Amino acid sequence: MAVVIKPKKFFEVCVEAELTPELALRSVDEVKKFKVYYGNKVVELGELFEVAKQGDEKKLILDGDFSRVKWIGARMVDGEIVVKGSVGANCGAFMRGGKITIEGNADDWLGIEMAGGEIIVKGNAGNLVGCAYYGDAVGMTAGKIVIEGNAGNYVGEKMNGGEIVIKGNAGDFIGTEMRAGVIEIHGSCGFVGGDMRGGEIRIKGSFELLPTFKKTEKGWVGDVNVKGEGVIKTF
Repeated sequence: MAVVIKPKKFFEVCVEAELTPELALRSVDEVKKFKVYYGNKVVELGELFEVAKQGDEKKLILDGDFSRVKWIGARMVDGEIVVKGSVGANCGAFMRGGKITIEGNADDWLGIEMAGGEIIVKGNAGNLVGCAYYGDAVGMTAGKIVIEGNAGNYVGEKMNGGEIVIKGNAGDFIGTEMRAGVIEIHGSCGFVGGDMRGGEIRIKGSFELLPTFKKTEKGWVGDVNVKGEGVIKTF
């Protein structure tokens, strides 16, 4: 059975809740007792959200503004989440399978260290899409993220596989320390490919290229500062 979750009120502080489709396998009462953080307090999900059952799929429908709810879909392995609004930071973190569709915007850290599955954002996304956490060595390794609007800075930092598609514009430092995978930007962006070792970045609009890339038949190859063989090209 699909589970429908709606906020009861505006959240004055952020909620931290690893909401995954696994909740659809539980009863309504069990879902309401699921523990979440509201600021620094541990509370039951039912104190903050209305919960109902609908349909027969392994699916979560998050109906409303979840822009102050962090960690939605974190570590999910299958099933589906549909968000009829915007989401907070860390959505899809460490995700290994399944699908998340966000009808609004996504905050920073979307799909960090993602290893499978698909995320679709119909609005805009913040910074650090598909990247590694501060101090970690590897970002996204597999799966696909599609952003139909714009994205911020540091998209695909330390990325080592998978695909990120941005249908609008992006910020600076795209693909920094990237090792493998594909980033495709249909609009324009700032600086790309710093310390890039592998993978491919495709850009349809304008962008800023570092002087440490060399022009070849494949595109611009580099970053030569780190003996990289990444490719940046237009399409």
